[in-house]
Amino acid sequence: MNKHAIDIASRRMLLLEKIRIQRMQVIEVSLQLQKPLAVVDAGIKAVHFIRRHPALMTSGAALLLAFRRRSLILMAQEGWRLLCLYPATAYLPQHSSCPRRDTKVD
Repeated sequence: MNKHAIDIASRRMLLLEKIRIQRMQVIEVSLQLQKPLAVVDAGIKAVHFIRRHPALMTSGAALLLAFRRRSLILMAQEGWRLLCLYPATAYLPQHSSCPRRDTKVD
C-alpha cells in the first residue's frame, strides 16, 4: 500500500477508537441523568393531568382543606351518614346497607 492509504487507515482507526470512547462517555452520562429525567417526566405528566382536569384538582384541594383536621374514619362515617340521609341517593339499590329506622310509633 502506498503511504497515503496507510495514513488514511491509521487515521480511521484513531477516529473509530475516539468514537468508541465518546459512546462510552455518553452512556455514562445518560445513566446518571436517567433518574432525574424520569422525575421531570412524571412532573410534566402531572401538569398535563392538572390542566386537563382542573375541577377535579380544585375539588380535591378543597376537600383536603375542609377535612384537614379530621381523621379518615370520621370522614368516612360522616360521608356514609350523609349518603344514607339524603334522598338524592334514590338511584341506589333498595337493599343498601344503610341502617333503617322504624318510623312507626306505638
